[in-house]
Amino acid sequence: MTFWFYDLVKFVLRLFFRLGFGLEVVGGEHVPRHGPFLVASNHVSYLDPPLVGAACPRRLRFMARKDLYDHRWLGAFLRGVHAIPLKRAEADLPAFRAALAALRSGSGVAIFPEGGRQLSGELGTARRGVGLLADAARVPVIPVFVQGSFQALPTGARRLHRAKIRIAFGEAIPYTNAPAPRRHERVAEAVTGAWRRLAHEAKGSRPIP
Repeated sequence: MTFWFYDLVKFVLRLFFRLGFGLEVVGGEHVPRHGPFLVASNHVSYLDPPLVGAACPRRLRFMARKDLYDHRWLGAFLRGVHAIPLKRAEADLPAFRAALAALRSGSGVAIFPEGGRQLSGELGTARRGVGLLADAARVPVIPVFVQGSFQALPTGARRLHRAKIRIAFGEAIPYTNAPAPRRHERVAEAVTGAWRRLAHEAKGSRPIP
């Protein structure tokens, strides 16, 4: 598997977001330098996947809606960055297995465990799937809070707006901190709690109106 296209896209996106939106990245030291990990980010805008990918110190395998692959150029792009196709409306066992295989090979995988974009722009709640995947792969979960992307590209917008964007990586949540019988739910609850703490810490960095 080659990554030259991923690295090129990441470089271009990071430059674009820094120059156009003053991209600020904090907490990158929480991302493991080696070994597998799972990134769990909030999701309020179509900008979130490229933002998280551009901000993360390491490469990520993203879970992307399978219907997006039906678009010729977008599908080629997603395959080029090694995204994993996902059927969101149903339990997608092949996608789960692909993500699990990526983690077991030592890669980082990024998911948006709220179950889709939060169209109101408000912070949602992580679902138990994040705990299920983390537990199956025995990997730490890195919570990520994206601030400003909704202001830059809100629901229904057809163009980008000027806004300050900030990406915060939180401390790792070890899968071992989630004892049975509710271990998957406990991980999801820990992710939601970490988002809220990161959001509270980010209150001093408000988006540009």
